[in-house]
Amino acid sequence: MTGVAALVLAVILVLASVLIVLVFQRSVGAAADDLSRTRALDVAAALEAGSLTPVLTDVGDDSVAQVVGSGDRVLAASANLGDSGPITGLAPEGGGPEAYDLEDVRDDDETEDFRVWAVTARGPAGPAVVYVGHSTEATGETVASLVGALALGLPLVLLAATGLLWMLIGRTLRPVEEAHARQRAFVADAAHELQSPLAAYRTTLEVGLEGGGSTDWPDTARLLLADGTRMEQLVRDLLYLARQDEGPALHRLVDLDDVVLEEARRLRSSARVEIDTSGVSAAPVHGSSGDLGRLVRNLLANADRHATTRVTVSLGADADAGTVRLVVADDGPGVPPDQRDRVFDRFFRGDEARAHDDGSTGLGLAIVRSVAEQHAGTATLEAGGPGAVFVVELPSA
Repeated sequence: MTGVAALVLAVILVLASVLIVLVFQRSVGAAADDLSRTRALDVAAALEAGSLTPVLTDVGDDSVAQVVGSGDRVLAASANLGDSGPITGLAPEGGGPEAYDLEDVRDDDETEDFRVWAVTARGPAGPAVVYVGHSTEATGETVASLVGALALGLPLVLLAATGLLWMLIGRTLRPVEEAHARQRAFVADAAHELQSPLAAYRTTLEVGLEGGGSTDWPDTARLLLADGTRMEQLVRDLLYLARQDEGPALHRLVDLDDVVLEEARRLRSSARVEIDTSGVSAAPVHGSSGDLGRLVRNLLANADRHATTRVTVSLGADADAGTVRLVVADDGPGVPPDQRDRVFDRFFRGDEARAHDDGSTGLGLAIVRSVAEQHAGTATLEAGGPGAVFVVELPSA
């Protein structure tokens, strides 16, 4: 992608440079023409006024001037022409001014090509032709200097622009590439996670069929129902995360304390341990009540799953920081230090959860982090507690 962009940029810069050179060449030539024509008219005016001097001095650098009278007699000339004869025998029709391109015109000790403007005038000695011109070689050298500067600067500009493009394109495509990488990993992990319950599902059926009349089909059905329930929950979590990846839901003013208390009330009917919500206070936020409910529900379910006797929930607003802080802590075994950075990864389940097959899909905390980030907040696991301490911070309303 960067190579194609650099190639396109190089073509654009080359075309732009060619255009600049052409415009500059035309501009320099036109300016030199205007100056020579004006000086020719000035010399003609001096001739007609009778104030012409034999040596014409006010003609500028890289220029020639000459006044030729009847009989090809040189009446006046610039110093660089010396005592040479007429530089041309051409005379403008209608008095001029008219331009001529002359070759091998004397310029001190060498000869150059000149573009000369001619105009007729009448002086005290009769009619004469005034010639004033500029060196086309000098004009060409000016244009060549620009070409050299562009030839030197263009690669540097292209190199700098390519580097800038590389950074900009990389910065633009990096999120897309990261999203594709996450998607590929997500699909691979999902296939792996679904493989286990599907394999157990199939094994249960095969064992039941091989058992013939001795198979306890009600018990088999209960096993299949458990596996099916787990797969159903896994698919639901996958679909929910997919919707989260598509963007945030419509945000409204939400009393997060009401959401927390309602989710705690629901969990108490089936909780293994005590759920303490005495530290919950008012905390309004802007967000989706459904998504925030899912966040709280997952945190409480995770804490209940690992707690020994108690889950403590606190919620409050920090007016100075402009945030609300939700803390869900349990008195369980906690999370090993080497696993703390991974607890919010999709499909991650700690060694203890895997050993006891707690039935979790490994997506609960990933959903917590996703919802928090969709609400411009953060979800972290704090160290130092006897158990696990999960903290969610969101902007306050």
